[in-house]
Amino acid sequence: MPAIRSLTATLAALAAACGLCLGACGGGHTGAEPSLPRDVILISIDTLRADHLGCYGYRQPTSPNLDRFRQDAVLFSQTIAAAPSTLASHASIMTSLLPRQHGAAHTAGRALSRRFVTLAGVFRQHGYQTASWNDGGQVAAAFGLDNGFDLYRSTPAKSRYRLANNVEQAARWLRSSPPGRHFIFLHTYEVHHPYIPEPGDLALMEQPYRGPLPAAMTPVQTLIDIKEGRLHIGARDLAHIVATYDAGIRTMDAAFGRFVESLKQAGRYDQALIVFTSDHGEEFAEHGQVGWHANTLYDELLRIPLLVKYPDGRYAGETVASQVRNIDIAPTMLAVLGWPAPAQFRGADLTPLARGQAAAARFAVSQIDSRPDADIRTPAWKLDDGRLFDLRGDPGETHDVGAGHPEMVAFLSRRLSSLLAERPGAAAGPRVELSADERARLRSLGYLQ
Repeated sequence: MPAIRSLTATLAALAAACGLCLGACGGGHTGAEPSLPRDVILISIDTLRADHLGCYGYRQPTSPNLDRFRQDAVLFSQTIAAAPSTLASHASIMTSLLPRQHGAAHTAGRALSRRFVTLAGVFRQHGYQTASWNDGGQVAAAFGLDNGFDLYRSTPAKSRYRLANNVEQAARWLRSSPPGRHFIFLHTYEVHHPYIPEPGDLALMEQPYRGPLPAAMTPVQTLIDIKEGRLHIGARDLAHIVATYDAGIRTMDAAFGRFVESLKQAGRYDQALIVFTSDHGEEFAEHGQVGWHANTLYDELLRIPLLVKYPDGRYAGETVASQVRNIDIAPTMLAVLGWPAPAQFRGADLTPLARGQAAAARFAVSQIDSRPDADIRTPAWKLDDGRLFDLRGDPGETHDVGAGHPEMVAFLSRRLSSLLAERPGAAAGPRVELSADERARLRSLGYLQ
């Protein structure tokens, strides 16, 4: 009996001390009503790993402009994506729901239901003009992510995926728009495979490559051949693939820097709320695959960057080490404007963490697109498909320690089941009917063969 009481007390203390929860238990907006930013900008760089950015400790010169932007922003060092795939993760950002709750899934051919409240929809309800320039594919209007936008434009399939194209259109729209307030969502596949960097940026990442792989880029077919065993690579070849990925980050970063400068020159930067993030990461042989995502729940796919530049320099340069989720992005953006989050939202406002207040830790749950696979994590533990990882002692997730901690496996399993059982009450989204252009875009990204 004493042992049972001790175990029960331990688990109760864990839940109470950590305050672990999925919902909005981090404290809402407090203090005086803020002045509303004229421009609110959400930027998502598809497939961008946090650990390949200078401001997250990476040693390659991938992100000089983002590193400077970091001085004006709050950097969240442990941000977890809700899914390792584009549609499901972006739908989670926009709805503050887990994939199983919103149901949007590319592999199942299901769009985001229009019965859900979206981040863009809330801004439109408050009188903001809402616009997006994106690279389509899994974020195309056909998948429902245009919900709440007055203007939603995707890159044509035959165009190169470049952040520069989308930010230039956004900057032009801001200059020509009538007076008012604006919410802008920018997205690009520039970092996604195929990795097609600018030659000068690739030269910054490696010495000239000589080997069996294409020297100037990494095509999707090369990655398919590696995955299916037709092409075997060594350490130098893998380094070259990573270099082409890193060089794409550098190209994207230059466009990001030009966009920030255009906002400054127009006098729009200081008061703007700007959020920079990604939907998921990429695999580089940490657990077998090279240049892919969507099929595992390891941290190379779930750890994403999150930088939030608050209006008027608030909290500039702060770092938040607490574990947060991408479902927290939408409620945080609304809280900055002093607006309550819709009841549907499951995330929490991160502003108390930005201002240095202690806040309850929260469970992070991630799911594979349209599959039952899901994991749950605390800052110290991760339960993935029955395997328990000690994230502090084994950040590479190489050793299952569940046999030595059965009480933790049971505790996290119960919490995961409970959280996945929550439903927001909206109907599943409709079946997606893709146009020839949308199919061509998905094919160019390796999603269709």
